[in-house]
Amino acid sequence: MCRDTEHAVMSLNIIAYIIYLTTAYIVTVNVGWICYKNGIHFIYRELDDLPLAEMVNKLLLTGYYLLNLGYASMMIYYWDTTTTILEMINSISFKTGGIIFFLGCMHCINMLFIYLLRKNKTI
Repeated sequence: MCRDTEHAVMSLNIIAYIIYLTTAYIVTVNVGWICYKNGIHFIYRELDDLPLAEMVNKLLLTGYYLLNLGYASMMIYYWDTTTTILEMINSISFKTGGIIFFLGCMHCINMLFIYLLRKNKTI
């Protein structure tokens, strides 16, 4: 590979990383904030102690950010080298879809946990 081609491929990959990480950050922070604002009601209902519910909600948000942004960052390691714009778009789409899928799974697991907590409380 000639030097100009190597530079172009490296530039494409860096652009892809920036687009991906920016998109993952925006999606993660927006979803986290929505869950944080609305989740306090579920936590308070289960704990029946507002200061404790607020602390737990903040801890959940912090853990959520650390887990998801760390996962998004680690996916760069598994990124295939892109040599064309089409490959770059495919890579960004696949990795972004993976993050969104991961966030959806995390949300479903959390809602299942809240459901089971409520169900055990009523028994």
